[in-house]
Amino acid sequence: MRGVFGTRRQFLTAAATTALLAAANRAHSAQSNVITIWVGSWWEPQVPVAQQLWAKDFPNVRLNIQALPINGYLDKFTAAALGGSPPDVVDLDTTWVSTVAAQGLLETLDKLVDKVPVADLAPAVWKASQFKGTQYAIPMRSGPGVYYYNKTVFDKAGVPYPKDGWTYADLLDLARKTTIPGQQYGIGVPADISDPSNVLTLFAPILWAKGGDFITPDGSAPAINTPQSVAAITFWSDLYLKYKVTPEGTPNFTTTRDIQPLFEANKVGLLTSSSNAFDTFSKNPNLKWDMVLSPDGVNRGGGWTMGVPVGASNPDGAKQFLVWLSQPDILAKVLNRFPANKKALELPPWNNPAIAIFKEAEQGARSVPSVAGWFQMQEATIVELQKILVGQKSPQQAADSAAATIARIISENK
Repeated sequence: MRGVFGTRRQFLTAAATTALLAAANRAHSAQSNVITIWVGSWWEPQVPVAQQLWAKDFPNVRLNIQALPINGYLDKFTAAALGGSPPDVVDLDTTWVSTVAAQGLLETLDKLVDKVPVADLAPAVWKASQFKGTQYAIPMRSGPGVYYYNKTVFDKAGVPYPKDGWTYADLLDLARKTTIPGQQYGIGVPADISDPSNVLTLFAPILWAKGGDFITPDGSAPAINTPQSVAAITFWSDLYLKYKVTPEGTPNFTTTRDIQPLFEANKVGLLTSSSNAFDTFSKNPNLKWDMVLSPDGVNRGGGWTMGVPVGASNPDGAKQFLVWLSQPDILAKVLNRFPANKKALELPPWNNPAIAIFKEAEQGARSVPSVAGWFQMQEATIVELQKILVGQKSPQQAADSAAATIARIISENK
């Protein structure tokens, strides 16, 4: 199997390459005065900030924060956890929580619920941090999706900018009108399996807006091949195949690697992303752009959430850290990505009016299913979507194949 969990060879390589990290974790976290924390590489400039703030409140306990590359991150954690030497805290993409929890790799955190400001947390990422009604992680970062539009692309085609309250019919109309074959395209569509979260940031809201879903509400059966879901898949694939409002190469595009550079080069008029793209585009003084809420009022609510692995050397310290970081005044200072706490968003630098749209977007944010085997279901869906784009299957055929795989995964996880 490929994807975030990788092939068997990749998994074994991940296990080997984490040996030194695991040994270091045992050495550093064996004592209760050290808390070892694994986070993504974007944390790197924030590590000293977190350590300094923590030291003021807990001078006798040291934070060993390891900012790791996202490529292979989950494989490394899985290898360390199965090997008995996980970190004390692990930061997880919300789409990973159900799969990791189903493997028995995370402690339950229900006893922490009364100690964190749940009422102030983004509902989508809070829900995504649960599995079968049990809390397995505490969300710190939220990622509601919005649409970014390139003013230069729109101006060149003489097309008015999108406005809040627009629909997917409006999106298609604007994408067609802003496409000038060989020069610029109306929208960027991520479809590469290597970046599943961003594929779903565009696809999932289309699916939901059209009345479809991945699985039934009770999680007992696939829903990806219902008439509503097939209509959504057809709309999504037609952007590339029928209307040709997306660039050549779309089947292998990711948002960060391919679409954002095209957007910055004034070759793509629309893309959907979280606040990550805001940070990137804000650094480009020559780029003329703005944002609008997602069509039909729904977006995929992504984010990152922190759990305590089973077998952690310092679980008590880990839980103390989670409660500390979840406080809005701490979270606002430590994070360099959009916080999941609405009160943190009222504090500098997050009270900047330029990013107020993300607070609005939280109201329409929806999380993907939190069920055992979700990551494999997600992967199966994206693989079939790609097959449509390269002409191997029709939307109905791809939906039926994805449904069959999802049904098997559901059966295997009962």
